[in-house]
Amino acid sequence: MNFLNIKNFVFVVFLLISTNNSFAQNTTNLVRNVPSDATKLAQAYFMPAFKGFGFGMNSGWYNSAKAKNLGKFDIRIQGTAAFVPKEDQSFDISKLGLSSTMQAKGNSISPSLLSDNTMGSVLSLKDDNGNEVSTIKLPNGSGYKFAPSPQVQVTVGLIKNTDVSVRYSPQIGKETGGFGTVQVLGFGVKHEITKYLLPGKTEKIIPIDIALAFGYNQLTYSYKLPIVDQLDDRNSGQDLNQKVDIKLSGYVIDAVLSKKLAIFTPFVSVGYNSSQTQLKVLGNYIVKTGSTIIPPIPTYTTFTDPVNIKQNDISGIRGNIGFSLHLAFFRFYGSYSVGQYQAVSGGIGFGIGK
Repeated sequence: MNFLNIKNFVFVVFLLISTNNSFAQNTTNLVRNVPSDATKLAQAYFMPAFKGFGFGMNSGWYNSAKAKNLGKFDIRIQGTAAFVPKEDQSFDISKLGLSSTMQAKGNSISPSLLSDNTMGSVLSLKDDNGNEVSTIKLPNGSGYKFAPSPQVQVTVGLIKNTDVSVRYSPQIGKETGGFGTVQVLGFGVKHEITKYLLPGKTEKIIPIDIALAFGYNQLTYSYKLPIVDQLDDRNSGQDLNQKVDIKLSGYVIDAVLSKKLAIFTPFVSVGYNSSQTQLKVLGNYIVKTGSTIIPPIPTYTTFTDPVNIKQNDISGIRGNIGFSLHLAFFRFYGSYSVGQYQAVSGGIGFGIGK
């Protein structure tokens, strides 16, 4: 995910709230409606990124149905790219249900985050009499049509026919300034069920491995605006704690079938996956909403936590096909996944034992 674009869009959200600086006093109702409009615009702009990242981070948990023996392990570094279909690369502003005082000026089709680097649409903000009082330009597309999802994973054989996997990265970055902070945490478990389905000698006659697998992954991102960049029309100089928090999470449940062929193991799987997003624009935003007539004294409104999105992004069946290749201590992995989105994964690793 492109965090520069996240910050750019948060800026637009702030701008949506603050554009009333030049409004007449009778536009106060418009300003009060803006946070709900900003939420709808954020959902539309980020939707393919949230769906793509959710689909991607549910990938790559395994490349074989065979569970590792007790104490055996491997460490892998891999990446997944989930591709955004054409229909999700743009959104129609006129279908978002924005307030009547906010309309597209010209083309109502605006690019989403993961799309060509095309210009975002322009919004026209109108007063209660239908007169245009300001315009806002939405962000451009990023120029990328896929959502990347890197993973570092450790898998260890636990008990018989069962192994567990952990994905983890410590908190990286700095919340204020820079790109914000990012942290990843996930866990998975895989259990072979071959002996239950193919008991006795049948397992030797049909030499395949069958397993059930589960994986859960979570990413958190936080970015706080420096005091000098915060929206504060009163110029109070206070830290208003203006920040954006994003939490992406997802899980997958799969039935896996694989066949070991010397150093090469192909696999197929089918299962169910789901992903969710929480996005919050937090803090206090002091906005000039008008002024008295005689004497002309400015009046201000404080908006608190103006955007709060909590939604399901992915929910449905997915299929996977892929392989693992073992060369001494080294492993190479690859897979292709299809569901609501399509994705490819690849990685390298180091391991000891089977």
